[in-house]
Amino acid sequence: MNSIHYILIKKKIISVCLISTIMACTGMNSSNQDSLVARAENHYLYRSDIERHFKTFDSKDDSLVRVKNFINSWAHQKLLYEMSIINLPADKISDLNDLVNDYESGLFRNTYREFVLKSSMDTLVVDDYVIEYYKKYKKNFKLTEPVYRLRYISFPPDNVDRREITKRFKKFDREDEVFLDSLSFQFSNYFLSDSIWLSGMEIRDQLYFLDQPQQERFLKTPNYYEVKDSLAIYLLALVERLDRGVIAPLSHVENTIKNIVFNKRKIEFLKSFDNDILQDAIKYKKFETY
Repeated sequence: MNSIHYILIKKKIISVCLISTIMACTGMNSSNQDSLVARAENHYLYRSDIERHFKTFDSKDDSLVRVKNFINSWAHQKLLYEMSIINLPADKISDLNDLVNDYESGLFRNTYREFVLKSSMDTLVVDDYVIEYYKKYKKNFKLTEPVYRLRYISFPPDNVDRREITKRFKKFDREDEVFLDSLSFQFSNYFLSDSIWLSGMEIRDQLYFLDQPQQERFLKTPNYYEVKDSLAIYLLALVERLDRGVIAPLSHVENTIKNIVFNKRKIEFLKSFDNDILQDAIKYKKFETY
């Protein structure tokens, strides 16, 4: 950078500093008018630009420092940009313009494609696709660890409905489930969604009140299990266990399959979308080759 250019930049930055100091001292919100705050070559900074950038300040000194630094940084960027336009070789500027145009075009293209994709997401993955994929590739979804279905509740030992709760919990048909759910406010903890498959780690987090030997005994085979301590009575039922190597139930891998199907159909959708744009352009004479 030659000395003349350096002196010009230095003078402009100093003038911007003076403007920012005056602005900070008088207060940013002293007027509703969008007044000019600074100029760097043909670039202009207004009060509203700063107000959008800064929502609040801790103090007057804080506002002075932060606004001053912001304006100086803005001026430096604009002045350096203008100097690059003047001093860079023409071929380098041309290359940069090509990069900028490609980047801008890419941003618009990708944003539009994602916008169209988002508006069509509900149609990309439906239950039929998930079920079809699971049936076709179910051998790829073998369990790497055991999974379990269970239910449990805990309640204080002096609960007056203890006998009825225990009876309903063991039987657990639809009517019993509704009954227990209606008493859930009496339970210190409960999990009645026995259609959900859980991993060993998830169950151990749930059954924190059992020590390790008790957990291992409970998870060994489907059965009813009851534990009592000074704080509560714990009723547990292991409904079903599937061991490692068994094909995972659909409900256990459903979210994984949804992601697979979505990504697969997303690629197909975008390919079709791009091709449709080209074909429509040809049809309506918006695109021609010579």
